[in-house]
Amino acid sequence: MGNYEIALFDLDGTLSESGEGILDCVRMIFKEMDRPLPDEKSIAAFIGPPMYDSLKRCGFSHEDAQVGVEIYKKNFIKTGIYKNKLYDGIFGVLDELKAKGVRLGVASTKYQVFTDKIIDMLRVREYFEVVGGSTSLTGETDSVTAPRRSKIDVMNYVIGALRKSPDDRVVMIGDTRYDADGAAKVGCDFIGCLFGYGTKEEMEEYYTIGKPFFVGKPLEITEIILGGNEL
Repeated sequence: MGNYEIALFDLDGTLSESGEGILDCVRMIFKEMDRPLPDEKSIAAFIGPPMYDSLKRCGFSHEDAQVGVEIYKKNFIKTGIYKNKLYDGIFGVLDELKAKGVRLGVASTKYQVFTDKIIDMLRVREYFEVVGGSTSLTGETDSVTAPRRSKIDVMNYVIGALRKSPDDRVVMIGDTRYDADGAAKVGCDFIGCLFGYGTKEEMEEYYTIGKPFFVGKPLEITEIILGGNEL
């Protein structure tokens, strides 16, 4: 088969170009709540982590962050979600991996409903056995089942659903420090996508259990997963 039995893909900045839609909706939060807009670097940092966490980082109280999340959801489902497109070459990557028997999953901290809709809108549902997103964006934890909020939560959920043997080798493909940190925390290998929204330096810093792989374009992902690169 190659180097891995299971491959997990992040969504934003890995499968799809989505930054424009996300950041437009983030700006709407500050506008509708009559708050001063942070600098562009702070706004750009909203891509990756859960929205609630990013709002808290910008000084929102728990209650205001919850309101901000709802504003984001309202605007994202109306406009932002449609500003998504697959990166060139992703179809070829998914085709080849699936044909070679690699089990594929999506692991995103985007809200599950949005993750599902985007995967369907991009017409890639057939490639993924499991599509995992966040089930709690507002910091609430009083759920019958444990909510999935962090990248680690989502990755553990997807790996648990895909893994057939404890010996199955797993790799996470992502573009930010949150993906790198999640891979380190669950103990799997990591491929960093330099065509996404994060930086090589931050991914290297947060992947603390070894040396990550890096790719400059999607088609290079298959070389690593299927054995084109030495491990």
